[in-house]
Amino acid sequence: MHTVRLFPAPELGNASFLVADPDAGVAAVIDPFRDVDGYLSHADKQNLRLTRALDTHLHNDFVSGARELAALSGTEIGPVAPDVDVELGGLTLRALHTPGHTPDHKSYLLLEGGRALALFSGGAVMVGSIARTDLFGPHLAMHLALEALRTLQVRLRGLPDDVAVYPTHGGGSFCGIGGQNENETTLGRERETNPFFQATEVMPFLARALDQHRYPAYYADMAAINREGLPLLGRHPLPPAELTADEVARLIEEGAAVVDVRPGVEYDRGHIPGSYSVGLDGGPFSAWVGWLIPRERRLVLAGGTHAQHAEAHRQLHRIGFDAVAGALDGGMDAWQSSGRRLSTFETADIEDLAAWILSGEVMTVLDARDDHEWAAGHAPGAVHMYVPDIPHHAAEIPRDAPVAVHCGVGYRAGIAASLLEQAGLKRIIHVNAPYEDWATRLHLAETIPT
Repeated sequence: MHTVRLFPAPELGNASFLVADPDAGVAAVIDPFRDVDGYLSHADKQNLRLTRALDTHLHNDFVSGARELAALSGTEIGPVAPDVDVELGGLTLRALHTPGHTPDHKSYLLLEGGRALALFSGGAVMVGSIARTDLFGPHLAMHLALEALRTLQVRLRGLPDDVAVYPTHGGGSFCGIGGQNENETTLGRERETNPFFQATEVMPFLARALDQHRYPAYYADMAAINREGLPLLGRHPLPPAELTADEVARLIEEGAAVVDVRPGVEYDRGHIPGSYSVGLDGGPFSAWVGWLIPRERRLVLAGGTHAQHAEAHRQLHRIGFDAVAGALDGGMDAWQSSGRRLSTFETADIEDLAAWILSGEVMTVLDARDDHEWAAGHAPGAVHMYVPDIPHHAAEIPRDAPVAVHCGVGYRAGIAASLLEQAGLKRIIHVNAPYEDWATRLHLAETIPT
């Protein structure tokens, strides 16, 4: 008998798994996140002893929690060579060499009595996709894509269709496009529906595998961090310190970045000038912080509740951003009460923006989506500037007209608006609406006779 418990990290588009033999009272964690209390609490409730922590690969998007588990519960860690078995009560976890996403990638095959039950596939197999092969540089991207093809068509060929598959990377992960928001599938289902299994010819496979979106800047040093390790957090890390407005102002003067965790429309109504609008809900919070702010820069959290500050702190710990100086206590009211001003943005909807475009309003429409989205269609006359490019190219935007910034749904546009303010633009309009609705509205306006 075996059980598998899912531990999701939706902001990363990832999941980790605790697999157990309840009869033997032992369990292992596959690809643990750095905040490990969830695994330990589950083990305590189920009378399980965590004996092993296994990483499928050297992660580029989060800090492994294996060292935390080893320190807190004596869990055995360390690499497992391919084809080596790890005993887990009456179960066996067999390490399979499945390169592609990374050169040394391993998947773990769960067996009971010699029968294959499940595959913890990391990034070798995602639901509807595979993880990207270009994180080690363009010189290895093609080589690793070919390895990924061999993994699917040769290395996993002997496994039966009914084997359950538990991928670490899922929909929303920057480690691979096309993945679905599911955390479990079967090999048979993927062989029938996953386009990477279907593309058995080399060139179509390579074309699809190498057609990837850009990934966050913080990925660059994550592999080294996972090799060397970070200071241990412990089971219950302290929440961010509560800071007064005066303390926050002093930290800003010293170079700290203020990250406002509220939704964009709330940020628009009043925010600390020069702060980053990165909502905790609605998008990959930690990924955008890690993309836009250097790891060594001190951070101050603002807006939202104490609980949201604690959650933001946890998500930042997951990617190794430990320089959180604290959180503004009392929110924007406290900032204003200290005699300091707030900035505001205009918030627009689809009708507003469509009317401006069709009437020839004097303004710059800035499309903050990525290259793939822009190429698939964009508003006439719009300027394309993907969110992470804005700090480098905002000087190209005219200063003598308002700027209306949009993205796919409004979340990234809120981030982009805050970056435009940092670049010195004065009249900023945050379009907080789905691009699909905008495109439909423009199409109707163009086709209905006047």
